[in-house]
Amino acid sequence: MSPRGAFRRLFAGDALHVVAALVLDALVVALAYGAALLLRFEGDVPRENAEFVALVVPFIALAFIGANLAFGVYRTVWTYGGIGDILTLFRPLVAVTAAVFLVSLLPEDRRLPISVILIAGALIFPGMAMVKMRTRLLARVPWAAVASRRLLIVGAGRTGQLLARELQNSPDLNYQPVGFVDDDPNSLHTRIHGLRVFGSLARLEDVIASREVDVVAIALEDASGEPVRAIVAVCQVLDIPVRIVPAMDAWVRAPAAGDQLRDVTLEDLLGREAVEVDFAACAASVQGKSVLVTGAAGSIGSELCRQLLQFGPRELHLLDNNETGLFDLSLELGQLATETAIRVAIADVADSDRVTAVFEKARPEAVYHAAALKHVPLLEDHPSEAFRTNVLGTRNLALAAREFGSETVVLISTDKAVEPASVYGASKRLAELFVLALAKESEATAFTVVRFGNVMGSRGSVVPIFMRQIEQGGPVTVMDAGMERYFISIPEAVALVIQAASYRGRGAIYMLEMGEPVNIRDLAERVIRLRGLRPGHDIEVQFTGPRPGEKLQEDLRADFEESFATDHPKIVRLSAGLTVDEREIARLLDEMAAASADGEEVRRRLQLVIRRYGSPIADEAAADREPFTTAPG
Repeated sequence: MSPRGAFRRLFAGDALHVVAALVLDALVVALAYGAALLLRFEGDVPRENAEFVALVVPFIALAFIGANLAFGVYRTVWTYGGIGDILTLFRPLVAVTAAVFLVSLLPEDRRLPISVILIAGALIFPGMAMVKMRTRLLARVPWAAVASRRLLIVGAGRTGQLLARELQNSPDLNYQPVGFVDDDPNSLHTRIHGLRVFGSLARLEDVIASREVDVVAIALEDASGEPVRAIVAVCQVLDIPVRIVPAMDAWVRAPAAGDQLRDVTLEDLLGREAVEVDFAACAASVQGKSVLVTGAAGSIGSELCRQLLQFGPRELHLLDNNETGLFDLSLELGQLATETAIRVAIADVADSDRVTAVFEKARPEAVYHAAALKHVPLLEDHPSEAFRTNVLGTRNLALAAREFGSETVVLISTDKAVEPASVYGASKRLAELFVLALAKESEATAFTVVRFGNVMGSRGSVVPIFMRQIEQGGPVTVMDAGMERYFISIPEAVALVIQAASYRGRGAIYMLEMGEPVNIRDLAERVIRLRGLRPGHDIEVQFTGPRPGEKLQEDLRADFEESFATDHPKIVRLSAGLTVDEREIARLLDEMAAASADGEEVRRRLQLVIRRYGSPIADEAAADREPFTTAPG
């Protein structure tokens, strides 16, 4: 680029800032040569040398400005400058200093001593660097950050270092990093970005007190549940707010530090790890295809739609009877979809004619069946509705999928279908049995069942209930001190469902890895502490006794189901354990449908069917047992 073009491009921005940069660089050169003269002659500068330097310094300053311009120094955003930018600044310094040095060799009478040129060059480099990075340097001056909240970073790894640097570069975020704590022995008592590593996590309480910390930020590379719980517990005792930063890859998606610092969530405390799936395999099962999601407006269904979009389906059909939910979701997905057509179908899966009409129009190649009624205590009082939606709805969908040649059908099931103790669990188990029966007779359509446990944050789940109770001042109600549940996050569950669907296992049941069960009483206390309150003091925890249909502990698989590893460590394939003839189960469902107006008769028949197919071999003694004995929970 020509000098004229460079100047034109340079002044295309803020002319005032550009002029200021040029003037400051000229002042740095003048001061550097003045200081070099004083050092060379130990303060007693000969008049002739001083006059000569005063004469040539403007030309030298112009040379430096021209070289900085040529090397792109003025195009650098120095507020975010790094090592690479400093090296860029070093190149014009060397070029101009070398040129001045060579010119000074020509005259015999050197009124500009070589030593002055070298000393001045050594002073110009740090001088220009300090001038250009003055915003960042001032942000680190203690008296310049009096109003900032003093922030201690837990974790001196890549994420913690990136957080420290971004906060130092962004004083407008009103955070002043004061240092780190980290368990890595190699980092103890070192300095990172000028900040000390004060000690290990065991010293967290002492460091917070001695350094007058206002906020703690968790920036661990692997923030599993136990370390996060320990950090939060310490900070809650000291009444110090806690923020958390996701792992390094999150900065790539949203690099602004202000966006990254967020409140600690229940998912952080429970320590669910991020899920990685085989993107190519998932894309192969969805890309370019017509995909149908039932229950699309629900917690699982809506997240399924969001994640399926990233794999590029040709059409994405949203089926639900929730008109408002569908409308809102279609608006959201419409902004995300680039090449995928979003189609909306207001329909009830229990309406077979309507389901058939939807399939005839959509011709979906992949079907994700998430539509279901799921609230255990409500369905205990409304068994007919549970049967109608969860069982007949699944039958309608599965038969339509087979009739119209869908390649894959995935039934979203639940751990409550394992040795069910509730109407909800029984209805989902009966839906599983019907899908598995169809799988044996279907060559073109691969029917698959995916089971998982409780979903954190879904509608009607325990955590939002706890949150509402806390907002109302308590008490937080728990059914039993010994109750335990498995938990999984919505994004994690959905990602694994899509991964399991890519296997196209005919008649396969896939169980998602749920980790260790969580005690509900402990969970309630964690949620209370997460809001900065103390269980038993600020918010009471009350035990209400068991509800109908609830177990104390859930099972992930039945005794007769064997588990087998898959290509994904968080997905297990279960053996069906028993086989049901399609004609036989179709007859049973027809009989139940005929009696579906009588809720108690539906409940009795559900109990009989589940008892009959509760093990691979029909248990003759089961006839003498009371079916569906409700376990306390």
